[in-house]
Amino acid sequence: MAILINALEVAGAEKVIAQMINSFYTVFDIHLILLNNTIEFELPVNDITIKTIDNSNLTKRKSAREILKIPLLSYRLKKYLQQHNIEICFSALNRSNYINCFLRILNWKGTILISERSHTSSAYNPHTFAGKTGRFLVKKLYPFANVIVPNSAGIQYDLTTNFQLANQFCVINNPVNITRQQKEMCEPVEDFTFQSFTFSHVARIEKGKNHALVLQATAKIKHRNFKVLLIGQGPQEENIKAMAHKMGISDKIVFLGYRSNVVKYVARSQCHLLTSDSEGFPNALLEALACGTPVISTDCPTGPRELLAGTFAPGKHCVGIEKNNYGLLIPVNDAAALAEAMVMMMDKETLRSHYAAVGINRAKDFDLSIIMKQYADLLNQF
Repeated sequence: MAILINALEVAGAEKVIAQMINSFYTVFDIHLILLNNTIEFELPVNDITIKTIDNSNLTKRKSAREILKIPLLSYRLKKYLQQHNIEICFSALNRSNYINCFLRILNWKGTILISERSHTSSAYNPHTFAGKTGRFLVKKLYPFANVIVPNSAGIQYDLTTNFQLANQFCVINNPVNITRQQKEMCEPVEDFTFQSFTFSHVARIEKGKNHALVLQATAKIKHRNFKVLLIGQGPQEENIKAMAHKMGISDKIVFLGYRSNVVKYVARSQCHLLTSDSEGFPNALLEALACGTPVISTDCPTGPRELLAGTFAPGKHCVGIEKNNYGLLIPVNDAAALAEAMVMMMDKETLRSHYAAVGINRAKDFDLSIIMKQYADLLNQF
């Protein structure tokens, strides 16, 4: 089996691919095929084959040049698959998915499985050239896949409703390695003291994660005694730091940067925040639930509602604060609602205790063993 992905840098989709490899390398003959040879996860490198078919620039994934290379890279991929008698090619992330699907145009007869891990309509702005191109490629190439594997029901709904895809779908949510996480939670924290009520926020600092919303909400309640831990790094980091300083809340916001173990901070926090404009099935939210840390999340497409309400409701969006089975949902980009929800969590210990308990049980639904069995069942069909 081949697994095709842009690279294995530290990010959500890449983490799941690394988990798949570590779970299946003793069962399947795995060929990891990369567009860029970046590998930032521990892998059984002596037990798998690793092949790089390009040296793509990770910062220019949507450039015209990278799009034009799709036929060439698909040809290289086909040649490699044929040389090694590989009959299944599983891919994740848009560009790798395009290359995988293009195999059918090149008359490859094997099984094409693609994993869609973000809300496609949000990922591609219909008013930009890059967005229009991405939408065109999804509509024209994705139908060649034997199965599309979204990580949330909301993504399947988006692809069928807004892109008119009629493929076979198999929704498989992201996993959480509860056994490993329980060990990571116990590791000591030496660079922060949790002396006041602490909110955690784990995300790459980029526009779509909407760190500005955290700052706007914090500014509204800055008279309260609390801290916000921002864990992550990214292209918007300096802008967010400058914004915090300008708003007079630098004493409230703690920038920790990248941390290899984020759950030890989340586990010691009293509440976890997710403020994204869009997601797929957010690992950070799932890991917070597994820590027993109460959560507040934007009701963004897709994932948070499925996680916290327990169901997918097409077209449903919260108005104001919505108390759900496993956490609080607020409207996207609503600073007033976020501030109110933060105060609610600070003031209501019984609410926190309730969400801490039910969150742990909710996370068990997505334990690594359960999700990997779903992947194994899918792969064994072919």
